[in-house]
Order: sequence, then structure tokens, then C-alpha cells
Amino acid sequence: MPSFIIELADIMPRHQALCGSKASNLGVVARKSRTAPGFCLMTSAYFLALRQAGLQAQVIELANSVSEADPGELEQAARRIQSLIRGIGIPAEVEEELRQGYDKLVGGKKGVKVAVRSSATAEDLPGASFAGQLESYLNLETWEQVREAVVACWASLWSPRVMHYRLRKRLAHDQVGMAVIIQKMVPARVSGVMFTANPVTQSRREIYIEAVPGLAEQLVQGRAAGEVYIFDKEKNFVSSRRFHGDYPLLTDFALRQLAHEGKKLEYLLEDYQDIEWAFYNDELYILQTRPITTLGEEEFQLPRSEGMTPIQREILVNIQERFPEPVLPLDAVVAKIYYLSLFNAYLELGFHVPGVDWRKTEQGIFPEHFVPPAIKPGLKRVFSLGKMLAGDLMQDWQYNEAAFDKYVQLMQQDMLKSFPMEIVLQYLEDGLRDFQRANTFRYLLYIQYGFVYRWLGRLLRWLYGRAGQEIFEDIVVGQPQATLAINGLLHQIAAAVREQPALLEFVLAHAPEEIAAGIGRLPNAEPVLSLFGTLMDEYGHREVSQGLGGIAAATWRDRPEVVWAMIKSLVRQGPAASQPEDAQMTRRQEAEAKLDKLASSGWGRILPLRRIFDRMVDYSRRYTAFREDSHVYLTQAMLVFRTLFLAIGRQLTAKGYLQEAQDIMYLTYWEVRDLVQELYSLREVSRRALEEKIRRRKLEYEARKKRWSQAAGAEVPASSEVLKGMGASRGQATGPCRVIRQPEELDRLQPGDILVAASTNPAWTPVFPMLAGLIVEHGSPLSHAAIIAREYGIPAVLGIKGATRLLRDGEQVSIDGSEGLVYRL
Repeated sequence: MPSFIIELADIMPRHQALCGSKASNLGVVARKSRTAPGFCLMTSAYFLALRQAGLQAQVIELANSVSEADPGELEQAARRIQSLIRGIGIPAEVEEELRQGYDKLVGGKKGVKVAVRSSATAEDLPGASFAGQLESYLNLETWEQVREAVVACWASLWSPRVMHYRLRKRLAHDQVGMAVIIQKMVPARVSGVMFTANPVTQSRREIYIEAVPGLAEQLVQGRAAGEVYIFDKEKNFVSSRRFHGDYPLLTDFALRQLAHEGKKLEYLLEDYQDIEWAFYNDELYILQTRPITTLGEEEFQLPRSEGMTPIQREILVNIQERFPEPVLPLDAVVAKIYYLSLFNAYLELGFHVPGVDWRKTEQGIFPEHFVPPAIKPGLKRVFSLGKMLAGDLMQDWQYNEAAFDKYVQLMQQDMLKSFPMEIVLQYLEDGLRDFQRANTFRYLLYIQYGFVYRWLGRLLRWLYGRAGQEIFEDIVVGQPQATLAINGLLHQIAAAVREQPALLEFVLAHAPEEIAAGIGRLPNAEPVLSLFGTLMDEYGHREVSQGLGGIAAATWRDRPEVVWAMIKSLVRQGPAASQPEDAQMTRRQEAEAKLDKLASSGWGRILPLRRIFDRMVDYSRRYTAFREDSHVYLTQAMLVFRTLFLAIGRQLTAKGYLQEAQDIMYLTYWEVRDLVQELYSLREVSRRALEEKIRRRKLEYEARKKRWSQAAGAEVPASSEVLKGMGASRGQATGPCRVIRQPEELDRLQPGDILVAASTNPAWTPVFPMLAGLIVEHGSPLSHAAIIAREYGIPAVLGIKGATRLLRDGEQVSIDGSEGLVYRL
């Protein structure tokens, strides 16, 4: 690569510090779309010119001597700096390369017009666009004009308004440099600007296009009004057009071409774009593109379930239950693996599965904007069900579990964390690939056994009405599963605490985080600590957060105070906090007796109903246990992935690319992979661009959480005395609401409370036995909350959006889990 110039198509993201943001964006355009031929004179030329003139320290000293509070002094300093820079020459070695690049560009011909544009290292960033503030020179025809324009571009870095803008954006003067883009002019027939989000209405679903005859400079500078077109992204057509003459400047074909390129650049550059474009000889040229920095908060709505297939609606509800908050960018790969595995399993079972748009997910954004595919049963479905009923898939799963467990054990070796980043990444890539394979197999079982589970409920309700529903809820409980083993350990710890008066007093008197920090200093705490250590060793990988968890989500090991919150609740409940297995087996036996009686009468005298029910009940019991066991089993991989990604994060921090290891969570998996490969190849990576990306994403994540919460917010007025949801577990209960928004609040639960939460996850199961009832914002009859509520015989109402805001902590309510109603008393 030359010392001072680089072809536009050769500019990579890592060159941002050398080429500036405008040229870096044009590099993407040159490779993935079309722009005018050209090259970039890098910032190294600018800095060399300052050094040779002995001006670098003087310029920074002058710039740092003023503030935005005194515009007069600022303008005086800026004019002085610009005068100094205009007086310097281009270093001989730079001029030689620049002249060679220019001659090659114009092909030795006279009269070939070129454009010379500024490209600052802090320009066209998402938080600082500098739009229109740095110089551009058009229609230059001679080498002398180009030479003068280059120096003028260098000087424009220090204009009064640019210096003021830097001060307002808190950008250090000594951290910016100036590159210069030299391109052939496009003799445009028509040109203009395109915003891939409508800056007038703020709608991200619309593309806003303005067009004028000839060059767009008159439009950009406000000297002419252009024709206006609005393009609907989702419906893929022009929804509005306003033109001046008898015919519009742009045909529908040209508008579709523009919109296609705009959406492509929005995806590639991971932000909504402000694009300058031109048409010449019916070819579209992108002249420059920058992030839009003037948009307000993005409007967001959940996909409408009307018109969806039943499976599509079920997946949508599952997403809302598993993701009470948007994922951090790194966890987008986990979300994609989970749902890609699910869709692949449906495909393998003979269902029709349309294509899925993963673009936003691959940009680290999920579940916002994600719409599940419209999955429908196919002809092969009947044969795949018959194959399942004839085979022993559970035994196949055990083989799968054993194979994956070997890989997890391999990745848990401490020495891996000290390996070079590229080696750790290879283990992660292999692990994620194996994780997807294991998940696909899990969903093959999950779908097929779930099919039988659903049809058992439907058949019992169809034949026996409400009595059939009661049998269905009771006959599948009591199946041995991992969650019960975890609950058993927690109950043992609670019992051990109650046996020691000093420990009992300490636990009841302190907050969970204080218990976690201080219980080890108390006498006679060893039995409790030993049991707690066993719990952490075996199940410390369990997720703390509501919903899915993931790589970025904290675990019990990270947040032991959450576990102590559950233990404190069990301690407070006293010896009554016994295991529910006896009650479950009693319900199960009574349901079996009722079913035996009903199946022996009526249609049962003609059809072998009892034999059919026995088979379906067996598969349904396996389903409820498998759902919990496989979740506990597979989520252990999340802790391993988290540990290894943080190991990479620590190495990147040591090399100065991250502020802290945790910042890696704000990069996507694909970005981490590219970053490690770039560093392994000894290529230069822009620390500034990486720092800016992470800073911006941290701010964006807070906005994303707010938007997602609002989109999933209350649909029922707060004054409603009766809230209607979905009955998920039969029975009635009356008691005080206990609104739990964070898992560390679980210690506030009292026996007889009605838990109100946005969602639950399997890690919350230990507190269920003390509840009188359950109200959850999201979920379906097959969700975790519903199945566990039925397992413990707790009335449950799901699908009351905004319940955690509508219902007050301590408010008395009565719930009807059969009808799906909540009465505010």
C-alpha cells in the first residue's frame, strides 16, 4: 500500500483513522455499490505537512487556548490557524504520490473534472456529522487547482464553526486529522439526497428522496427545491411523490433502485443514512453517505398477530416471554441460534418454513423488528409424527447430551482463558456450532412431544369439558426433573439456616447482598456454606435475568445475592416450605383414577381410549420434564461462552482496544470475530472508531430498553376493576400483589402472595410453592410460567400487558386461573 494515498475500494473500516469517516464510508460504497472512481490522500500526509512546517504544537496550543464561551476569541484563533496552514506547502514525497494518483485518475487527459472533498477522522460519525461544515471543491480541471484544494481542505479542519462544533461535541482538537478524497465528477442528469429514515416524520419505515436536474450541490446548499418522493420500505413502493413539471425526474424503477441501495447501505453501515447520489447514463452513483444524526427516538410497535399462522403467533408470544428486555449486541448470536435451530427443526419435520430476515439480528438488534416466519404444516408432517411414536427419541437425546457435555467440559478448562485470542475464538466458534446442533435436536423433540401434549389437553377438554381440563393439569405433574433437584438443595440450605439461631437471625435481618457478603464470617456457617458451594458448583450457570438469559446475562455465580433472596423467602416460610412432591403425586393419582373411570364409560366402551390416553400421558410427562431438564442442561454453555468472550475482552482491554472487558458485550459476535482476525493479521484497527461504536451502543441500548418496554406496555386502563388475560392454571386465589421487577427482589415474597412479573424463567421455580397465585404480562399455556404453575397447582393468569405497572405492590386482588380474570378489590 502507498505511504500516502489509497484507492477508495481498498479502504477498510480499520483505515478510519487514516482516511476519515467520509472516505471510510465511501470504501464500503466502492466495494458493495458504485461510486465515482477516486482515491484518498490519507491523514498521514496532513500530519507530515504540519510536522515539517513546525506547526503541530502551535496549532494545538492555539486551539486549546479558547472555549466556545467566547466566540470572538475562538474565531480569531481559528483564522490564525487557517492562515498558518494555508501558508504551508505539500511535502515533496506527498506531492509526488498525489500527482501520480491524480494523473492515473484523469488518464493523462486535460479538462477531466474532479471533486476534492474533506474527510476528517471525527466527521460523519453517528454522534458528530460535521455535515456541510468541511470544504468540498467541485469541477476542478487542473493539477494546480487540485493541489490548492488539498491545502484548503486541510485548513477547513480549523474553521471557526468546525472548531466550535468540536468543542460542543467534546472532541479533542489533538485527536482529529484530515484526509482528502479526490474523485472524478459525475456529469449527472439528475441527482439528489436520500434519507433512509424520514427526517420529517421520523418514521424508520420510510425513505425520503429529493431530486433535482444536474448536480445536487444546489439542493444540498439550499439554493433549489427538489422533487420529493416517499418510499415505503415494508410495502416496497412509492407512497408519495411531489414533482414540478409534467413528468417526474425519477421513474418508479429508478426510485426502487435508489431505495434498494439505501437499504443496503443502511444495513452495511448499521445506521440510518444521509446519502448523496447521482444518475449518469442510467447508472446510479453514490457520491457520499453519512449517518443521520438528527432523528428523534424511534417509534416501535410489536408485530400484529392478526393474520399470523398459529405457530407464528406461538413463536411471537414465546419471544415476548423470553425477552422482557432487548439483548445486548453479543447475545444476538444466541438469539439467532435459538430460533434458527427452532426453524430448522420445523423444516426437518416437514413443515413449510419461509425465509427469515436476520439483518437486524446480525446487527445486534433483537427482538425488536423481528417477525417470525409464517410456519405451516406440510405433507411430510404426518409421517414424521408416526416416526416419533415408533421410536425412542429420549434415548437419542441422551446420546446428544453426552456428546455436547464432552465439549462443554473441554471448554471449561481454565488454561483456555490464557490462550491467544484467535485460539479462544476458534473454540468459541466450534462451541457455538455444536450448541446450534444440540438445540436443533432439542427442538425436534420439543415440537413432537409438545404436539402430543397439546392434543392430550384438547382431547380431554373435548370429551369431558372442565373435568377433562382438570385431569390434564394434574395427570402430568410430579415427573422427576432437574429443577426439583435444584429446589431440593435450596430447601436444604434454608433448613440448615433455620437450625442455627444466629444464622436465622442474620438472614432475616439483612438484605440479600449483605447476606452474600457477610454470612461466611458467622460461626457455625460451614454446613450452610458447604451446601451453597455444592449448589453453585452444579447449578451456578443458571441465569439471573427474567427470560432467556444469554452470554451477557449474569448468572447465579455472578450474582449470589439473587440466590440468597430465594433462600431468605424459603427461610421466612419456615418448615412449611416442604417439598411439593407428595402433593403432586396425590393430584396425579387422583387424576389417573378419574381418567380411568371416564375412559371406561361412554365412547370408552367402544374405543380403546384408555390405551390411547396412556400413551399420550406418557409422552406428555416426558415433555414437561424434558422441557425443564434440557433448558438447565443447555444453558450451562452460556456460562462457558461468557467466560471465554470475557477472556477475549480482557486481552482487548490490555491491548487498548476496549475500556473494560465487559465492553465486548456491545459488539456483535461477527464484529468480535472480524476484530480478532484483523489483529491476528497485524492490520491496523481504529481504536477511536471502536470506542465511538461502543459508546453509541451503550446509549442506544438504554433507548432500546425504553422503547421495548413501551411497546409491550399496558393495554388496559389503570382504572379497570377487572383485568382480562389468559387462564393458564385453574383455581381461584385472593391475596396481596407482590410486584417483582428484578430477581434480587424475590426475598420480598411472603407466603400467600400473588406474584406479579413481566415474565419468569426456570430459575425462579423455588419460590413457586409459597405463592397463592401468579400474574404474568407475557406467556401462553405452553410457557414456563404456565407449566410450572400447573405443576404446583397455583392459579395463574397470563397475558395481562403492563401488569407490573397497573397493579400496586401490596394491592389486594382475586384471580381466577380458569377464566383468566384478575379482580382488583
